[in-house]
Order: sequence, then structure tokens, then C-alpha cells
Amino acid sequence: MRLGIPLFVSGVILLIFGVAMLIPAALDFADGNTNSALGFCHAAAVTCFCSLLFIATFYNTWKKLSVREMYLTTSVVWMSVCCFCALPFFFSSHPLSYTDAFFEAMSGLTTMGATVISGLDNMPRGILLWRAMLHWVGGLGIIVIALAILPLLKIGGMQLFSTESSDKSGKTMPKTSQIIGTLMIVYLLSTIACIVCLKISGMSSFNALAYSMATVPTGGFAPTDSSAMNLPAAQQWILTLFMFTSGLPLFYLFFIYKKDWQKVKSDMQVKTYAAFVLIVSLTLTAWLLAKFPDRNIEEALRASFFQVISAVTSTGFVSENYETWGDFGMLVILLLIPVGACCGSTSGGVKMFRFDILFLSSLHYLRSKILPHGVFVPKYNDTPLNDDVVSGVIVFMTIFFASFLLSALALAAMGIDLITALSAAASAIGNTGLGLGKVGPTAGKSRSYRQLCRFARRRKMDFVRRYDVGTSGVYDRLRLAVAFGLAKGKEKKYRLYLLDSEEETVISCPHFSINFFWRSFNVITLR
Repeated sequence: MRLGIPLFVSGVILLIFGVAMLIPAALDFADGNTNSALGFCHAAAVTCFCSLLFIATFYNTWKKLSVREMYLTTSVVWMSVCCFCALPFFFSSHPLSYTDAFFEAMSGLTTMGATVISGLDNMPRGILLWRAMLHWVGGLGIIVIALAILPLLKIGGMQLFSTESSDKSGKTMPKTSQIIGTLMIVYLLSTIACIVCLKISGMSSFNALAYSMATVPTGGFAPTDSSAMNLPAAQQWILTLFMFTSGLPLFYLFFIYKKDWQKVKSDMQVKTYAAFVLIVSLTLTAWLLAKFPDRNIEEALRASFFQVISAVTSTGFVSENYETWGDFGMLVILLLIPVGACCGSTSGGVKMFRFDILFLSSLHYLRSKILPHGVFVPKYNDTPLNDDVVSGVIVFMTIFFASFLLSALALAAMGIDLITALSAAASAIGNTGLGLGKVGPTAGKSRSYRQLCRFARRRKMDFVRRYDVGTSGVYDRLRLAVAFGLAKGKEKKYRLYLLDSEEETVISCPHFSINFFWRSFNVITLR
């Protein structure tokens, strides 16, 4: 395996991102936010330098990729891009720790939509634009990987959508060489259409751009702390419509534009997606009208369709506090988080086509048991399902839900309550951003996700020591000081972070002693 190929590809892509960092820098310069603009310039300089270094060093290694090299290249590119795209947050005028910055960049590029940043209403517009750009570029990258690379790797049943199949009648899309340009055009036109509709409805130009760049890639990074809660009804309906269309296979939007409805209606996953959204939304509407008799039908319909589509497509926008909908309403939202929309969209989750294949294979199994001498061939969109596709789907779903359970157990082991642990794990695995409890719509998600980031930082990136309340003896203070390598005769200052508080305290450490008042907390982090 040629390890230089992933680094060369990473260098090319990082160069594009490095140049793109100058766009929000220019916006901040125009707004007079010089410090924020300089942060983007520093990040762009570091990114471009490293990218050119990768390109110059590994240029001669570029050749046709093998399957193993595709695996490695895809993983290395995603990780390297996230590492460097975190730099603008790290160097900004409202700096984050690198762990928090990495979380924000990863959430943006993967279109998860969870954030560790609070006070978005007062943030420089360059930061808000950069978050939107990460969503928009990351969403397109996800589609390209899903449609052009994963079918070749035969992952999770994706070989069903292979673009180079010799069976012309069974193809669901053009060849790979014809996909990229069409996808980019449709993606761009869909974004422009969303911007225009929001602008016509009365939204400001910048917010229309930010919301559109978060809606079309089903990301959920809103330019305000309130997400979509304070938007007028017309704008919420517009976002609902574009969230739904963004959950469709992107190349099907081209068919809709061409008014080729037959290709859209003939796809089983599209019919499943539309029927599922309609049934769940109407059920939730009936529940809301029964639980809150004073609500009018339009408001209940709007809230139900908005939140159901936001959850299914993994967009993560919030139109109102769904934690007030009762246990049934909250359970519905929790169960929708890992579902996912259609294959070929930017949504996360399992995806509708895998549920279709699981249903068809289960039905085929039951038929074969009831009629053992019968001959049944399960088909998906008139394509016979072979054992590789079915086993790929089963393995994918097994790993998916096993990862969800393990993640929930890990969060519960941190002392997080059950509802928060389950919803946060489902949100992360399903790539949604919605949650309940401490990561719910009104619980300050940025603060809660920042606490999760601090846990990772304590375990991996910082010197950490755990103390129980009251262990403030001389031995413990001496051991803590030695652990941080304090040189005698020097004074160093460290910032104290409390896991369950937003407070920060700067303490001085002269010689080999640390003196500060012990509060009622179990875990501390010193930097």
C-alpha cells in the first residue's frame, strides 16, 4: 500500500480549503472585525503551507487507487481536513480549545449540526459563514463519497448503487464520470433556490445564505442560538420543504427539474421516505392536537412536519421545544434520529433503502418457510437482491446499533443521565444533532457538548488528575504540582475548568505548591 497517496490527495483538498478560509476573512475585514479576520488569515497560511508541503513531497506517488487505498485515502482525507478546518475556530477572536474547535469542524463537515459554540448572535459573521461553508462543502463531499466511492468498496449494501455496472437496465444513476458535474449543478441550484425563497419571505440576506447552506446539506448549523424557533411560520414551511427535498437522492432533484416524475415515483426508497414522513407527521399532529386542544391545526401540522423531517433527514433544526410534547412525542423524536432519509442525500442514519432491503429479505425468508417449494426472488427497483447486498445491509445495521449501544453505555459511565446518554449517542451515530435532556432543544446544547469535548480532552490531550471532594492535603497538592512539571523558582499559571460549571479560574503555582479553594466537584482539568 502506498501511504503517500492519501497525503497527496489530502494536500490537494487542503489547498482548496486554505484558499476558502480567505472568504470569511474578507467578510470580517469588511465588518471591521480585524482580530477575527487575522485568525482566518493565520489558519489559511498554516493550511496552505502544509498542503503545498504534502503536494510537493508526494506528487510522484499518485497512481490509480486500489480498493485498500480507497479506504485509507477516504479516512485520511476526512481526518486531515477536519484537523485543519478547526484552525479558524482555534485562532479566532473568540478562541476555542483545539478539542472544541475540532469538534465544531467535524460536526460541520459531517453535517451533524451539534455545536460547542454559544452566543452565536454576537459572533463575527466570518465565523458564522465558515460554519455554513463547512456544512455546504461537507455535504457535497458526503454525496460524492456515497455515490462514487462506497459502491466500489461494496460497503453496507451500497454495491446496489454501483455506477459502473454492466447491466444497463438495473442502474439507478449515470456512470461515475457523469455524476460529479450534475451533482454540483443541482446542489448549487437547490441552495440558490432556498436562498431566494427565504429572502422573499423577509429574511436578511446573510441569514438566508447561512440557513440555506445548513438546510440543503441537512446540517443544522443555524446563525442564531435559537435555531429556527423564532422564525415566522412562512420561513419554517420553506425550511421544511427544502429539508424534505434535501432528503431525496440529490440526482433525483435533476429528474424533478426535468419533470421526469416516473423515475422518482418508481424508486422504492423515495416512496418509503415520503410515506414514512407523512404517516409519522400526521400521527404526531394528532397527538399534539389531543394533548394541547388550544393549538390550531396549522401550528400543529407545521411543528410536526418540521420536527419529523428535521430528525429523519438529520438536519437538526428545532422549531419549538419538543420536550414539552409529552413522553410519546419525545419517544417519537428519539426513534426518528437514527432513521435517515434516502441514499444519495446528505442525511445521516441508516437510510431508507436499507430498511427496504431488510423488509424484503425478511419477507422472502418468511415466504420460503411457509412455502418451502416455492421460488421467490426478492427485488429492489427491479434489481434482484443477492446475498452480498443483504448481508452487507445486515452487517451495517448490526455495527450501527452496536455502536449506538456502546456509545450510550460510555456516556452513562461518565455519569450522564439515561435520556441524555441515549439521545446524545443516537445523535452522534445518526449524525443528527438533535437530542433530549442535557442536549435537548432548550438545555444549552453548546455547553453540554462542550462538556463531552472536555472529557475527551481530559482523557487524551491534557494532563488530568481525578480528586475527590476534600482531598486537599499537602501530599495531594504536591503530587499535582509534580505531575505538571513545575520548575522550582518559577511561577506558572493554569486555567481551571470545572466539568459542571462554565466558570474558569486562573491559579498561580509558585514552587511546588498549589493553593486554591476546593469546590464541590469531582473532576478538574488544568491547562
